[in-house]
Amino acid sequence: MSDTNVRKPYPPSPYRRGADNGFYFGIYLTGMFFAFVLSVKISLFSLITMAMFVAVPFLIYRWLRIAFVEDGGKSAISSLWMQGIMIFACGSAIAGVVATVYLKWINPDFIIDRLHETIDLYESLEWPQGKEMADVLQRMIDYRIVPSAIQIVVEMIWLSIFSGSLLSLLMSLLARAKSVKQSTDTPNS
Repeated sequence: MSDTNVRKPYPPSPYRRGADNGFYFGIYLTGMFFAFVLSVKISLFSLITMAMFVAVPFLIYRWLRIAFVEDGGKSAISSLWMQGIMIFACGSAIAGVVATVYLKWINPDFIIDRLHETIDLYESLEWPQGKEMADVLQRMIDYRIVPSAIQIVVEMIWLSIFSGSLLSLLMSLLARAKSVKQSTDTPNS
């Protein structure tokens, strides 16, 4: 049998690649969440959180560029874009589960504590709108209309997927911007 009769396997679908990358991105987002949580007590973690946030576009670009190169430069923008959306959807789902467990069962007062800190900050300001904002936040606590942990996590997931979709479109355009060198498989004579 000659080599010309051997079929090359199809490249993985953007859904599969996105899910695979999304698993690692979920771990990354979980790390970012815990860095944010720790930043309340240790200010160095706020810098780590910000650095991780700034690194997200580069991470997404890298995964999309790898997919584009593996496909020999033939990936459509829509395929790369869908891969990016799946990265954000899967990663956000994983981080969302961890955040829900933390906010609901491990540290259920985390949200209320942050609201009390915000109220204290606004009350300490010599700004009339700050006092008004502090009153609104205090009424939210008094009337028990503070969003629950699951509500906040669902909003975080939606924000991540929506903004990730826009970012993925831009990164898919950038991933395709540089052409891929085509390898020539010619036998040596």
